[in-house]
Amino acid sequence: MTHSIRISAWCAGLLLLLSGCAQTQTSNDPVLNSEYYDGDPMLNLMGDTPPANEQEAQGRGMQALLDGNLDLALYEYIRAVQFLDATEQADSFYQIGSIHQIRDNTDLAERAFRQSLAYDPKYIASLEKLGILESKRGKTAQGAQYFLEALSADQHRLGENPNTSLTRNMPVSTIRNLKFDAQSPIGSYIGLGVISDIDRDHDRAKAYLEHALEINPNSVRALVNLGYSNYMDGNYELAAHLTQAALRLQPSHAKALNNMALIYLAQNRPGLALSTFQRHMTEAEALNNVGYFLLIQGKPDQAVPYLQQAISADPAYYKTAHDNLERALAEMRAQGSGS
Repeated sequence: MTHSIRISAWCAGLLLLLSGCAQTQTSNDPVLNSEYYDGDPMLNLMGDTPPANEQEAQGRGMQALLDGNLDLALYEYIRAVQFLDATEQADSFYQIGSIHQIRDNTDLAERAFRQSLAYDPKYIASLEKLGILESKRGKTAQGAQYFLEALSADQHRLGENPNTSLTRNMPVSTIRNLKFDAQSPIGSYIGLGVISDIDRDHDRAKAYLEHALEINPNSVRALVNLGYSNYMDGNYELAAHLTQAALRLQPSHAKALNNMALIYLAQNRPGLALSTFQRHMTEAEALNNVGYFLLIQGKPDQAVPYLQQAISADPAYYKTAHDNLERALAEMRAQGSGS
């Protein structure tokens, strides 16, 4: 009995010792204590040999990304920035931010991108990421400024005057003369194009988006947004060509399908608009959409049959179709009384 108790006590002591070692290792690990690490707290118990230098840590981080191991990738990139002789912190912090962005951890992503810029204010990828984050928040002025800074840094990379300042109100001719290559920040060109469309500045939008499409002719985002710019400018044939090109690359792209339906409606082809909407929404939603857009085009008489069919397709759910039908009938009565 005494021997058994001693063994139990020894085992308990060993467990406490192991637990204590784990706690000490976790609490003393500079990576796990980093404000940028939010992964598995036991990761440092893997027993690997620490990287010899910044380059090895970055290489491990990239391999972990390729393997889909985000915790390990984050761990290695944080290791990389902690070397006293590190020189690539801007890149490592960009990778740290990108990992957090994949995880929808926006606060840490933004913090890491800003830290990347603290090491290199012209780090193009981090400027672009911050532009995207700000734009998604609806802060288009801040987003545009980051995109412009990314383009300015890219011009410097391509040999232009480093003091050249790009602004939101620069002439369209200046935009068209910007240098670019396959490594240029296509997301910044697209972002500025979208923001210009929001500002109803479609000529400027097209200039940015045409550059984006030259950088990557198979960019679905560039095709869709350039198609929309031309739709808004009344260039329906070119808008259709660009949008159909996007759908050939990605047939289920919801925004491209919506835009193509709007183009068909602008071309007075409601039947094609209906079949296009039906490719990614219910029959009732598609019918209501066609009726609604005919209504806002000033065609209430054409809208009524589609709205009636939408109500028949889903009478219990589709209150919106009822509201649109009442509006269409009221507009028809007003047009009749005015004639």
